[in-house]
Amino acid sequence: MFLNNITLLLIFVVGVIAFIIGMGFRDRNPGFVLMGIGFLATLFAVVRKAIELFG
Repeated sequence: MFLNNITLLLIFVVGVIAFIIGMGFRDRNPGFVLMGIGFLATLFAVVRKAIELFG
């Protein structure tokens, strides 16, 4: 899905990693920030790819 665009792949992977690290620190504020950033980065990559495919 993301193999033809290395930037989107990088954003997606970094977003997933940030989300997973944030899950480990859930009981502290930086964990929630990392989870949010990871979620938004992953969502951005998926929406951007969907726009590229269907737009």
